[in-house]
Order: sequence, then C-alpha cells, then structure tokens
Amino acid sequence: MMPSLRVAIALGAALVGIAATVSLGNWQLRRAAEKVAIEQSWDAAAHLPPRELHGTADLATVAGHLPQRVRVQGRFEHDRTIWLDNRALEGRAGFLVVTPLRVQGSQAWVLVNRGWAPRDPAERTRLPPVARPEGEVVVEGLALAGVPRVFQFTSADVGPIRQNLDLDEMRAEIGAPVAEFVLQQSSATDDGLDRRWIAPATGVDRHRGYAFQWFSLTALLAVIVLGLSWRLLRDRSAADGAA
Repeated sequence: MMPSLRVAIALGAALVGIAATVSLGNWQLRRAAEKVAIEQSWDAAAHLPPRELHGTADLATVAGHLPQRVRVQGRFEHDRTIWLDNRALEGRAGFLVVTPLRVQGSQAWVLVNRGWAPRDPAERTRLPPVARPEGEVVVEGLALAGVPRVFQFTSADVGPIRQNLDLDEMRAEIGAPVAEFVLQQSSATDDGLDRRWIAPATGVDRHRGYAFQWFSLTALLAVIVLGLSWRLLRDRSAADGAA
C-alpha cells in the first residue's frame, strides 16, 4: 500500500474518532444536565408546602409530578410492613421500614418509607423493636418514584425481609389500589425510626469527568489529524514535484 494511501486511511479513521468522541462527550454533558435537573427538582419539592391527599385521584395526580411534598391521613397496616435489608447508615447495617397506609375515606393505599432501624448484629433475621402508631395518623413527606434499589441475587423476595421494594408485587399482595409512588416520611410519629434523609447521589461530577475525558481524546485526535494532514500534503507536494 502506498504511503500516502495509508496516511489517508489513518486520517479518515481519526476524523471518525473525533466525531464519535465529540458525540460521547456531548451525551455525558446532557446526562449531567439531566442529573442537575433532578437535584433541583428534589430541592424545590422539599421546600414547597405539602399537598393534601384525599383519594385515588389525588394519588394519580401526584404520581405524574414527582417528586412532590405531600400530606396524607390514614391508618398504618403494620402486619404488612416490609423491612428492606442491607441499608447502611453511618457504617451501621440496618433496614428501611416500609408500611402500607390505608388512606382515610378511600380504598387507596400509600406505601410509606417510615425510616431506618438498626439490624441485630448477632441475628440477621431478628427484627428490631419499632413502635407501631395505631389509629388515624397524619404523615407528611416527599412522594418519590420508589426506594433506591440494592443488588439482589434472586429475582423476587418473599416474607417481611426483602432486598428491594416492588410496587407491582405489593399491589398484588394487598389486592387494592396502591399509589404509584412511595412516601418518604419526614414528619415525626414517635416510632424511634431515623429519618435523616439525604438527596440521592446523582453522579453529576462523574458525568462531567467522563465528558472531559472524551473531549481530551477529541483534542488528541485533532492533533493527530493536523499531523496526518500535513504529512499528506507534504507527500502530495513531493509527488507533484517529482512529476
């Protein structure tokens, strides 16, 4: 293969690489912008007055505009509580306690992430003692799409201790309309649970870092393109001079 042809092929490959790395860098920047929007919506929702929930229509409206700060009155069904395992807080192993709440004056239910409880270090399956508020209660908090998931080995969990919360599974178990969101409780109900919630880690800096890496590779390829272009022009000039 002639040297000039090899240079032209390398030049074409470098140009394709530039197009690909620019595209990937821009994609990472778009992902970062999406994550910033999530953080901003979380912060804005946390500072708005709570919306009162009274029935199925309210639950559906909220589900279409998450996250949103809400307040609902109802009765906890403690016998249906789910304990989400492998949830650490400040280095301690524990559970997130999720209890269904039957909305007052309605057939609808809301799953309430009530807070964190420590796990027994000696016996994993021993549930910690947690107060069970009885009667009608008013719960306030942030309506979210769900509970952050952790890795699990099986496709489904059974029993009160589970790795993750599946809304469809809970809906089938309860046999009644369940809101398409989880209420992350912030109000106090004297149950001893820890409710020091933090906004989810969205990884904005990671996406920006990836974008920087792709654009750095773009710059390197651009230097290569300039070098190859100069070499190709030099070879052609030399060929024209020889002719």
